[in-house]
Amino acid sequence: MHPYRQTVSLLCCLSAVLWGLHVCVLQAAAPVSNTHTLTVGGITVIVEGVDEVAWQTLGPMLKDQITLARQTTPTEPLADDLAFFSRQQYIGGGWPEATTRWDLKGNTILIVITPGAQTRVGSLTWKGDKVLPPEEMRKFLLRPSIEKEGADKENPVWVAGDLTIGASLLQRRLRSSGYLLAETTLLPAANADLEGRRDLALEVKAGPAFSFGEISFTGSPPQLEKACREIVASVSGGPFNEARVQQIESQLTSIAHEQGWLDADTTSNYQLGSQGGMVDVQLQMLPGLRYRVNQMVTHDGFSRGSKRVLKAGFRALEGKMYSSVDLDLNFRRALDTGMFALLDVEEIRTGTKSHLAVDAKRSAVEASAPLTDLRMTGEETKPKTLGFEVGFDTFLGPQIGITYKNTNLRDNGNTLAAELNWSAAGPLGSIKLKDPAFLNSTYSGSAGLSVESFNLFEYARYGTSLNLELSRRVSRYFSYTLFAGASINTVSTDVLTPAEIGPDVYTLTSVGMSFLMDHRDSVVLPKKGWFFSGRLETTVDAMGSGVSYARTDFRGAWYKPITKKFRFASGAALMSIQGAPAEDIPIDSRVFNGGPNSVRAFAERQLGPLTQGGTPLGGTAALFASAELSYEMIPNLELAVFGDIGSLGRGNNSSPLSYSSDFRPAVGAGLRYHLPFGPIRIDYGHNISRRTGEGSGMLHITVGFAF
Repeated sequence: MHPYRQTVSLLCCLSAVLWGLHVCVLQAAAPVSNTHTLTVGGITVIVEGVDEVAWQTLGPMLKDQITLARQTTPTEPLADDLAFFSRQQYIGGGWPEATTRWDLKGNTILIVITPGAQTRVGSLTWKGDKVLPPEEMRKFLLRPSIEKEGADKENPVWVAGDLTIGASLLQRRLRSSGYLLAETTLLPAANADLEGRRDLALEVKAGPAFSFGEISFTGSPPQLEKACREIVASVSGGPFNEARVQQIESQLTSIAHEQGWLDADTTSNYQLGSQGGMVDVQLQMLPGLRYRVNQMVTHDGFSRGSKRVLKAGFRALEGKMYSSVDLDLNFRRALDTGMFALLDVEEIRTGTKSHLAVDAKRSAVEASAPLTDLRMTGEETKPKTLGFEVGFDTFLGPQIGITYKNTNLRDNGNTLAAELNWSAAGPLGSIKLKDPAFLNSTYSGSAGLSVESFNLFEYARYGTSLNLELSRRVSRYFSYTLFAGASINTVSTDVLTPAEIGPDVYTLTSVGMSFLMDHRDSVVLPKKGWFFSGRLETTVDAMGSGVSYARTDFRGAWYKPITKKFRFASGAALMSIQGAPAEDIPIDSRVFNGGPNSVRAFAERQLGPLTQGGTPLGGTAALFASAELSYEMIPNLELAVFGDIGSLGRGNNSSPLSYSSDFRPAVGAGLRYHLPFGPIRIDYGHNISRRTGEGSGMLHITVGFAF
């Protein structure tokens, strides 16, 4: 090889990779004779025989080669290198018979490329041992060839390098199945036929099969014995391979680390015979001592407010035995505050001297346990944000709003959020102050004040409300909130009767709690899992308004992926008011049904009784259930079909399970486009039990899943 060729060999490899990304384009149309000119410094290169598409990759490669050569005048070695690498790119693109020739004329290098015929993989012939199904062997052998964008799945382009890699993948697959001595060899291929297809033959020598025999395990602490034994039992009798043994070692060590044995290690010992058969494995864990958390230390780069929040959240771990489950919970609490874009922890062994007083109730083992500090590092979010929102909702119509948020007010870790929003229903303004480490505890406390004007139907309501909340995430899956609130409201109408509108001047004072059990894989874009939530609220008669009732809301959903493209989801909700008939409850405090998140054949709130002017009157009990099947047509875009059913009752319920048996069904279809904050959803629900005065269905445009 010419010295210049050695100098630029690395760049050639990189260029070959880039060429592979464009091979699908080169496949689309056979190259036609074209001339392209490239000038770099004082060197001009003219290339003949390359079409426009191929030039998009070949041209930048030639430019890089000339730049790397650091020459200002053309030379024969440089021309030879450029012609050589041009041919290599064509060979990598499936033209194994490509030829190049070059000529040097003054300051110009002429390169003429003759691609020849493109070659594709024809039929496959398997020789030797057939221990795997032919289709599975084909999948591994041709994986590098057919996984390229736009590749022909049946007859991909013949690239010798890709086929060599595929043969290696198949060999690894055989060894993972217990054939530890397996070898795969590509045999000399036949010449291409008239259609440019070359048949491929592969010889497989599987060798003897190895499988797991007796597995012994020692050294585990009693607390970990059951979990470790389950891992060991899962591999007994299966195909043996060294990678699986290393995986078992890592799993056992991870279990110990997660429970505080930070110095734990697991080793194995086994002997392989030359004839295959059962392989006995001896596993031994060396757990060392279990660590106890000494203190949480924050990085100096954190602000004063974020340090306060972190120390309050992680203080509960200090003095306890190390547990990754407890650590993960506190991570989630910290991320829930919105103050942190990234958090990480490092365990720093500190010895046996603790900054905490020894608890008299602590066992002798715990008291003498070695200690570790938790050093927190990470990245804070930008504390102050100002946002503008423009949108459309099929219920509230066009919307515009402005929001302000400060997640580290006065550098004390508190969050101040303010919002002003206008819609077809009127303006809404709110301000909320939240302390994510209330009284330096793991609770989050907040106080919010809002003013609202709602003028969408045949009445107008003006309300001012104050709300207090105290929340806590108990575990990764469970959280709850205690709340209290008071609101002053006035309702005016020239159309509705007192029975329809309910109290027109009233003060609501309420207390209650809500909870959430959430096992979804994502809150905004769930694909699998389930959740169940509830809200229990009691209103108290205040200032002589005469309004008093109890309300219970329960919701749940289940998400199940069927295949990579198909997903099933179902959801249900039951909302109920006890202690008062509908006419004694303010109209906007009643329960409603219909809309994008319930029975989708109806507009928002409009399943149930309406006035002549179309005002929903609501009721005291609403029930709905939905089922949905969706298919991902292209990344992030889903087509869904669904069925809904629901009812609305207006009686004086004595039980939260009381509901009307007048069920209204609906079927429909829709589109979902997934965005980071949730899907934009367009649904049309058809009313299959249409009654007098009702429409045939309803189109909904909104954000978020239906349940």
